[in-house]
Amino acid sequence: MHAGRACAAGAKDASGVLLLPGCARKVGVGGELAMEQVGKRAAARLDAILRHLSPRVGAAPAPTSVPTSAQVSAVTEPGRFCYTLDNDVLTTEQRQFYEDNGYLLIKKLVSDDDIERFRKEFLRICRREVNPPGAMIMKDESLRSQFGQSEKVVNKVQDFQEDEELFRYCTLPEVLKYVECFTGPNIMAMHTMLINKLPDSDKQTFLHPMHQDLHYFPFRPAARIVCSWTAMERADQNNGCLVVQPGTHKMPLKPHGYPKQGAGNKLFHGLLDEDEKIPRVHLVMEKGDTVFFHPLLIHGSGVNKTTGFRKSISCHFASSECYYIDVKNTTQEHLEKELAEMVRKKYNMTSAELRDIWNFRARLVQGERINL
Repeated sequence: MHAGRACAAGAKDASGVLLLPGCARKVGVGGELAMEQVGKRAAARLDAILRHLSPRVGAAPAPTSVPTSAQVSAVTEPGRFCYTLDNDVLTTEQRQFYEDNGYLLIKKLVSDDDIERFRKEFLRICRREVNPPGAMIMKDESLRSQFGQSEKVVNKVQDFQEDEELFRYCTLPEVLKYVECFTGPNIMAMHTMLINKLPDSDKQTFLHPMHQDLHYFPFRPAARIVCSWTAMERADQNNGCLVVQPGTHKMPLKPHGYPKQGAGNKLFHGLLDEDEKIPRVHLVMEKGDTVFFHPLLIHGSGVNKTTGFRKSISCHFASSECYYIDVKNTTQEHLEKELAEMVRKKYNMTSAELRDIWNFRARLVQGERINL
């Protein structure tokens, strides 16, 4: 795979940083680890965060944080494609669609068998038969007395990088062949989630306000980051499907915070100044359909008006050639403080920075680990 025509020749991505060319060779995905190895690696990673995440032994030295504004410029160099790399997977029409709109939907990408395995593992986590190290199990506490610890209470499993069954999603060849079109061959899994959108009630809403994912990420360039989001069952306007504003990936990163009205779920930040004039598209998806989207694309999800659940599994991937930035004195600084406080309470730490948290979450899935 080779770098895109415009970006390969030294073009700048949306953050104004020179893009690195992709590599022609493709490195295979590593196999699953034995449970003993998983336990040792998980323990080592947890120990790392308690030690304020000192660089791993043998790992490439982490680059110095580049002090740069989180306000990402939308200016790109002249040329046809800057958001995808040259590849033999996407058609010209698909590349142009992503270039123009910031997302690309691939039908029936993930098999029913794989989705069923992910569903069963989620239920095991709900029943506490499995306790993935480092995972954040988010629940509707108002329902716990009624249903106990069950599928009817757990609305999200976040950071499942140490659960080998769920993490299989991040290593599926059919997913990675598309991811590589955006990131190049050296691929890190940065952020993992299985969302179980519960039926909404008067007390709690699981609407996620319109937002840009880059708000959460202290690494750049944005063009080498992509989210893979797979529907585990039909998602439509009734049960709270994804909603996107096509073309907004060309906009700068905007200020985010908690909504002024309605329930504010922890870390469910949204745009503080939303432009209602920008058209919205509801992504109706069937089981196994997968959408890939840019981290600056403005998107969200609606309320679940049904009595059932709406499950999805996702991962944000990034090129390992991306680098960390300093978010101080930017619109992301308040997020760092909120996350750091959560980590301090959970791990009894004295200090934590946003890049430390992401170092803990990150896991190589293909190629070489270079910066992240």
